[in-house]
Amino acid sequence: MDQCGYLYYQYNEMASPYDRVPLHVKMNELGKHYPGLFDLRSTEISPYSWMAIAWYPVYQIPMATNVKELSACFLTYHPLSGSRTGSNKEEISLPPFAVVTYKLFGTLWINPETSDKDTIICQQTAASNWLRQLQFQHHDFNFFMSRQFQNP
Repeated sequence: MDQCGYLYYQYNEMASPYDRVPLHVKMNELGKHYPGLFDLRSTEISPYSWMAIAWYPVYQIPMATNVKELSACFLTYHPLSGSRTGSNKEEISLPPFAVVTYKLFGTLWINPETSDKDTIICQQTAASNWLRQLQFQHHDFNFFMSRQFQNP
């Protein structure tokens, strides 16, 4: 056992985002082979346990004239050892600690009069540092970073 704790299971999705099943379906599938995934208490989960969620636009709300601004994609990183929030003891907050983006164009997402751009750079650096610290090659991170600076 090292600083990260005991590794019970590690999963890295390699399928195209369009070919992926919903998270609850994947969890049920993995739970058949690794039943301990459903038995772990939040206090037993290492602070180094995490998940990433890729957010792709499905349709635009509201409809806009500049479609390119609304095609932004996000990859958010969340700890699995969350903290309980509110009065409901069943709810756990898993706020993102890092974010990577691509197709993030226009003032809808980055207001030039604020520190939005610096915040995005800081969040991307956090993701990169996290993966480097864990020595983990994350397919989605590499995908997002390779497309990040493509023109709209």
